[in-house]
Amino acid sequence: MEVLNESQDFTDFTDLDISYEMNYSSNNFTYYGYVCPALESTTLESSSNFLSFQTHFILCGYLLVFILGVAGNGLMLAILMRYKHARRLTENYLLHLAIADLLLLLTFPFAMVEVLSGWIFGEFLCRTVYSIHKVNFYSSSLLLGCISVDRYLAVVHAVHTYNKRNPASIHLTCLVVWLLCLLLAVPSLIMLEVSHVNVGVNINGRINTNGSSNPSYNYSRCVYSQFSYSSRWWHANRFVHHLVGFMVPLLVMSVCYAAIVRALCRSQGFGKQKAVRVALVITGVFFLCWTPYNIVIFLDTLLELEALQGCSLSLYLPSAIIVTEALGFLHCCLNPILYAFISVKFRQELLRVLGQMGCLGQRGLQKVLQIKRRSSGTDSDNATSVSTY
Repeated sequence: MEVLNESQDFTDFTDLDISYEMNYSSNNFTYYGYVCPALESTTLESSSNFLSFQTHFILCGYLLVFILGVAGNGLMLAILMRYKHARRLTENYLLHLAIADLLLLLTFPFAMVEVLSGWIFGEFLCRTVYSIHKVNFYSSSLLLGCISVDRYLAVVHAVHTYNKRNPASIHLTCLVVWLLCLLLAVPSLIMLEVSHVNVGVNINGRINTNGSSNPSYNYSRCVYSQFSYSSRWWHANRFVHHLVGFMVPLLVMSVCYAAIVRALCRSQGFGKQKAVRVALVITGVFFLCWTPYNIVIFLDTLLELEALQGCSLSLYLPSAIIVTEALGFLHCCLNPILYAFISVKFRQELLRVLGQMGCLGQRGLQKVLQIKRRSSGTDSDNATSVSTY
């Protein structure tokens, strides 16, 4: 029985997927050196179904996240910029978070076009767009960790850090975060390239070369080639992705918000119970959005390292990556709700902006006035105010 030779694989840097190829003449497919017996469901039809699923899910899912995320983060950024002289300390972090999320979301249209037509934007934009994607993916996660540290200092160590917490120190911290994320994106900037390949029959919808000379299957992708550079770069990128993009922010948020909840439970301040719920929700939402994707990516890494060898897992993992990645990106849409519009002040300013745009009638304007009266004297930047989260 003839078995495919190991083919030249290209890894799509956007999610660093593992590539698989089918050999229908021998009813087997290879996966990085070992052969999986042909599964009953592994047919050309199922492969085409996956391609259709990937295309429709990415287009619909990314478009939905893009619209909701740009609207929410755009409004948050507009309000923060409009009232920049009245911004509280934590809101400076929200400014950087909104910028990071917006820049990340602005790379989505390129990904949607690539799914439909291949990469048609040239090598410069290939390196630039996906480097921006990586920078803002990391910066968004790290800024969430910074916000939790800032809240921890403001609540648990309010007396000792009162004079040290100022806008200059916060912007300096954010600058360090941006520079670190730029450094982490350097491998992408160097190793990404546009590759013109022939599409083989591929069970996970990724583009591999399989020797086909059919011009109708010629396709361009913005890829991270493992041939120009050692595969250790790929492993290092995956390790950094897990560590910086998920584990470190989750650990920092969990420790800081646990300390905040403990401090609030010992206090008798206004809004204590509500503030505790907010802290728990913030950590829980981050965990629920990003944990499934990181588990799937971790399994994907183990498959690439051949620490796991499972044909069924290899078949279903690509679909799981697409779905869980979309769930993770949904967090960009939730950030404005969790960090900004949960504040009475932000809701008031949002309604005011919508009223000035003609989106609210008399009833909406009355609601603004009611919120203003109700929030008077209670929406200050103190340890127990819900708005500080």
